Amino acid sequence: MKNNTDHFTSFHEPQKALIIYRSTMENPNYYVEAFDFNTNGKMIDPHPLTDKECIHLSAALQSSSALSNNFLQCRGLIPSKLLYTRQGSEGFAIWHTPAMKHFLAYTNELGLTNGNYQLPAMIWRASRTELAVFAMAEKDIPTMNTPLYHAPFFNIHENGNVCMGTVDIDIDNNTYLEDFISQWEEYFFNSKFSHVLGNRSPVKGNIIQLWKSLKDARKRFPSSTLIKHKATLKNLIK
Repeated sequence: MKNNTDHFTSFHEPQKALIIYRSTMENPNYYVEAFDFNTNGKMIDPHPLTDKECIHLSAALQSSSALSNNFLQCRGLIPSKLLYTRQGSEGFAIWHTPAMKHFLAYTNELGLTNGNYQLPAMIWRASRTELAVFAMAEKDIPTMNTPLYHAPFFNIHENGNVCMGTVDIDIDNNTYLEDFISQWEEYFFNSKFSHVLGNRSPVKGNIIQLWKSLKDARKRFPSSTLIKHKATLKNLIK
């Protein structure tokens, strides 16, 4: 638990109070009234919120740690794998990776050995705290209507969310986009896959036999084993 004691070690005096009024019309409009405070802490001088006051309020909000300007900003050029990003305190990013060979680790109970396995092309969607992954059958750069498939891995929920187990997720609100993407990929590939989630296998056929056939294999991941997901890339942008 965070210790917030330091936030209360200095005295803060009230400066402004805002009251927001809404009309009772079917399509309501809004009016913001601002108040100053006198030396006794009483509200005085009611007036419409001015443009100057709006600018000061916006600057104060932008400087807060919850809305850090660095979060999901690029240090340099936009990464070629990036598909979509939304910034702000509820920000997230969507990116894709091509079919490739990558190291995967498993728990002993699965009977699979750690090593390099062929993977399908993937779609990733991540916020600061959650990751969802999907598979693609197409080799081209995805579009808004690209069909998605269930990620053929263990530890994946029906909706695509990844159960990260005991992995310690530590992505702060100053994380640049490039680091954000690489951290999530590292978290995913460094986790140990352990079990199927939900009531059905994420692939057609036996998932254990499928992954055994893909260890150190030269052939690409067989798209014919993928199961179509109800979501499209467009659904992930919400």
